[in-house]
Amino acid sequence: MKNQIAATGKIMGFFLLAVMLCLSACGAPAEKEAAQQPEADEPVEENALPGTWTVPEGWVKAEKYSTENKIFYVEEGHEEDEQPDNISIEVGTNRYSVEDHMNFRDAIVRQLTMQASSVGAELTGEGTFTAQEDVLYMFTISEEAVVTKQFYIVGDQRYCLVHLTNFTGSESAEEAARAIADSFTWE
Repeated sequence: MKNQIAATGKIMGFFLLAVMLCLSACGAPAEKEAAQQPEADEPVEENALPGTWTVPEGWVKAEKYSTENKIFYVEEGHEEDEQPDNISIEVGTNRYSVEDHMNFRDAIVRQLTMQASSVGAELTGEGTFTAQEDVLYMFTISEEAVVTKQFYIVGDQRYCLVHLTNFTGSESAEEAARAIADSFTWE
């Protein structure tokens, strides 16, 4: 019984560590201009996030869930769904230089492995580059009712996380998330 409690405590500790990494401070946000709805396939400049990206046609900003530091997108027409497929984008900081990206990757893998195993999910991952030649790590967490895909664009002591939550199994949602990640450019 003591071992079971200790193991649960360790799992919770790792889970909290993972949350802290994902929610680490992004620095002071820049002054925000008047919000405008982006045109499809045009770069989107969000002043609180140090980068630009392209929102695929058919996806709109979910004003209801977006904050200054985390932007959510849903497929047009699904803004009021109870559990719409959604894509969020946020930027965080870490202690890893861009040259040390493999240690950053290893830290993410450790955290996601703990999270996935605690809910009986399968974790897979792969690495590549964005269109701008930034390192891009992609992790898929498959559960029974939802697939989560996390795209980490590596910067110098920072990262951009494009996070897809796919409830419907939609391939177009995965393609949209990949397109956002691939188009991301650091400012």
